[in-house]
Amino acid sequence: MKIKSFLFALILLIASCAKLPIQSLNLIDAISTEGKRMHQINLSMANKMFNEKRERIDEFIKNEYTPKFIEEFTKKIPAGTDLTNEMPNMMKSIIPKIMERRDAMQNALEVNRIKVIEKLDQDYKEYETACSELKKLLESAIKVNDERKKLLQKTQELTGNKIDFDQIGSQIDKFILNAGDLGENINGLNDGVNKILNK
Repeated sequence: MKIKSFLFALILLIASCAKLPIQSLNLIDAISTEGKRMHQINLSMANKMFNEKRERIDEFIKNEYTPKFIEEFTKKIPAGTDLTNEMPNMMKSIIPKIMERRDAMQNALEVNRIKVIEKLDQDYKEYETACSELKKLLESAIKVNDERKKLLQKTQELTGNKIDFDQIGSQIDKFILNAGDLGENINGLNDGVNKILNK
């Protein structure tokens, strides 16, 4: 999942917005829900893959390892051994060795399954934390924006003037963003603010 990159890009996008709509909170909730759904799918896929590999190990032990092991074992049987009488003892010796190999392979598989699941859980926890922090940031920014609007409205009511603080704020933002030619930008800021004040 390239979730960290996506969240970083989303934070940059949100941070660059002067005004944040309340729908931003709905968007982050939807992103969080989708992340949870994708995490469940990843867990399911990982477990399915490891279950299939468990079956593959059993097939390998039965169809490949056991015949080869028995073949090698029978080569070591001394000539003249009565196989009919010795077969039960030989099986007591063979079966534990085969099961030991199977168990070792299955245990190695399980260790790595747990490792993969833990990594998926860790990544999801980081994703969930990032979503939560982003939502707090959005809520804070929306609250600040609402408070600013209320304050500007109250100022206009108290002074009775028609100054548009939003337009002045936009002029200042433009001045900050276009800081290449300082003299021209200062003149542009002065002209822009004068036009707003003289409306």
